[in-house]
Amino acid sequence: MHDNFGEVRTLKALLSVSDKRDLDRFAASLTKLGYELYATSGTAKYLSEQGIKVNPLSTITGFSSMADGRVKTLNEKIFSMILDPVAREGEEHFDLVVVNLYPFLESVGKGENEMIENFDVGGVALLRAGAKNFSRVTVISSPTQYDEFLNLYPLNLEKRKAYARIALKEVIKYDSNILTYLFDDPFQVIAEEVKALRYGENPHQSAYVGRVENPSVIDNLRVLKGELSYNNYLDLLAGSRMVNGLGNGCVVIVKHANPCGASAFVGEMTRTFKMAFSSDPKSAYGGVLCINASIDEKLAKEIEPHFFDLIMAREIKNEAFEILKRKKASLVEFSPYFSNREWRILDGIALIQEADLGKPFEKLENVTSRKASEEEMKDVRFGLELVRHAKSNSVILVRNGMLIGLGAGQVSRVDAVKIAFEKAKEGGHDVKGSVMISDGFFPFADSVKYGIEKGVKVFVEPGGSKRDEETINVCEEGKATLIFTHKRIFKH
Repeated sequence: MHDNFGEVRTLKALLSVSDKRDLDRFAASLTKLGYELYATSGTAKYLSEQGIKVNPLSTITGFSSMADGRVKTLNEKIFSMILDPVAREGEEHFDLVVVNLYPFLESVGKGENEMIENFDVGGVALLRAGAKNFSRVTVISSPTQYDEFLNLYPLNLEKRKAYARIALKEVIKYDSNILTYLFDDPFQVIAEEVKALRYGENPHQSAYVGRVENPSVIDNLRVLKGELSYNNYLDLLAGSRMVNGLGNGCVVIVKHANPCGASAFVGEMTRTFKMAFSSDPKSAYGGVLCINASIDEKLAKEIEPHFFDLIMAREIKNEAFEILKRKKASLVEFSPYFSNREWRILDGIALIQEADLGKPFEKLENVTSRKASEEEMKDVRFGLELVRHAKSNSVILVRNGMLIGLGAGQVSRVDAVKIAFEKAKEGGHDVKGSVMISDGFFPFADSVKYGIEKGVKVFVEPGGSKRDEETINVCEEGKATLIFTHKRIFKH
């Protein structure tokens, strides 16, 4: 390589890697390009065993390791060779830094000592140094970059800066994982594998999707047809949570992240689908169909006449795919995955909370004389799993394992009640003997009075209002059951 004075000097590469995938091939290619290789002890030993000429770092540092072998690179000479802005003849400089970090994530779940053992120090410092001096140095932080480097060699300034950015993201992600898993800190904000979506909630908004945890929902999706939109992701996340709580064989139709149709498994999938669709056929149009089972040919033929934006199932069999691929709907196979932490980043702040993954009730306490039947209690449990995913304030009506009315996203709870009954009437459903479930307590007895007049026999709410006694008395007078769950399940 010609330096600034027109003289030729030898290129040098520093290699220190835990992940040795393709390292021998890459190192051999670097040698052909004229690089003199230097490596930490484990990497040098591996390359030597592959017949590749490599110099141990001790030839530069004068010692083999420090801190009982854990840190081999924190040395003034090495860092000056990386950080010097200009490489001159007669001085030793590194032109390429190839580092990947100790496998910390693989140690998670194996105990604190194992995580500490895989807490990299020197590798992180090398990546930062290489990234800082991107004007002269190329820093490679993953084996996935080897082929691109060789294909683009020699790299220009713009590409070296891009590699520096990737290396710094690796460092931030690595430290983020250490904070999260070793120190139980909520910090976790780095998105990987970010890709652009067609647009956001509306066509004038740009949008992206990326992974912030590994594994994630993205690992549990198989897109068979179509391209998922921003809103598709929101709906499929909501739908997968709903069907997971409602059990195998259930069917849910999601619209704007709310359940507009739902049915527990009734012994046969086409009948289950029909029941879910009949909850609210008008709202189901253009929604997301989520099936916690396989779609076979018979079920696909039942689905085919209806318009959905996305159809997702645990499996879409080949004969079903041949039928459904003719529709405009995207087709996705999924398996449930739920993180125990939720993030929202908006207007420069991050809101972080523990995910609501437990039961949707603390206990089911009957506070009235009338006791719910076994069938009614099935509807209670079904409805609680469903209402927890509807936007608050929300009230739903359930009968025989089927959603028959939904009032969601209302600022008044009594309005939510009235809308639920209006939707039930619109769908032609008999509300007599149904179960009415609220995601928050009834602040007044008016909602319950309204339900009793319509024929509801079981009411479910968290309880906790200062007027609970009034609501209990109204239920006693109406010979209805009132169940307190002692757990609010708002979803904003």
